[in-house]
Amino acid sequence: MDKEIQKLDTSEFPFMNSTLELEIRVEDLLGRLTLNEKFRLCVGKRWWYTNPIRRLNIDSFAMHDGPHGVRVDNKGKIQTTYFPSTICRAATWSTELSNRFGIAIAEEVRDVGAHMLLAPGINIQRTPMCGRTFEYQTEDPYLNKKLVVAVVKGVQSQKIAACVKHFICNNQETNRFTVDSVVSERALQEIYYPAFKAAVQEADAWSIMSCYNKLNGIYGSEHKHLLREVLMRTWGFRGFVVSDWGATRA
Repeated sequence: MDKEIQKLDTSEFPFMNSTLELEIRVEDLLGRLTLNEKFRLCVGKRWWYTNPIRRLNIDSFAMHDGPHGVRVDNKGKIQTTYFPSTICRAATWSTELSNRFGIAIAEEVRDVGAHMLLAPGINIQRTPMCGRTFEYQTEDPYLNKKLVVAVVKGVQSQKIAACVKHFICNNQETNRFTVDSVVSERALQEIYYPAFKAAVQEADAWSIMSCYNKLNGIYGSEHKHLLREVLMRTWGFRGFVVSDWGATRA
């Protein structure tokens, strides 16, 4: 069906003008998308790609995991670097090393033709029994925020979007799709929020991934207070939220 769609000459449209403010470009694009096209952008064409909007000459947006290296599902035709685990990098306490890591992995994201890295993962390490503890940085909120700022700045210096995950309190793998993380406001502010807040306010992260789990009884991907009040209004987040793969429940 896409072959039958008449493509428009979009070269003069504001959303194609990289010299304009991002908000102006986004508003222009939203005004040109049909309702059906907006819905199509909310689901994937396939595993790592959004649906293209050929009428407006918009290609698929490609994203790849992950925290330690670029995951490419091509049966080994393209090889990428497997970097040391995140917990090992964090053990160096080096923001310079984390920044250089961000630059290096972003270069490989570009080399495989993608636009966004589904990383870094910055959930607080709460238990050694968590199967993905090695993917996260540290149990220390201060070190966590310092390192994530360095990584995100490194990634995005290469014009690759960083998707910081998993927002928030996704601190165990057991029953992660349904578990309810019951956390006090003080603990959120002092332990769990700082790294995500720094990624937004100090590194201008372009994307945040919401979590599977509940926070105080509400699933992360439909948590209005968490996403609207905290992330967007209080912290001033200007990017976009991506749900963890099966985390939307509507």
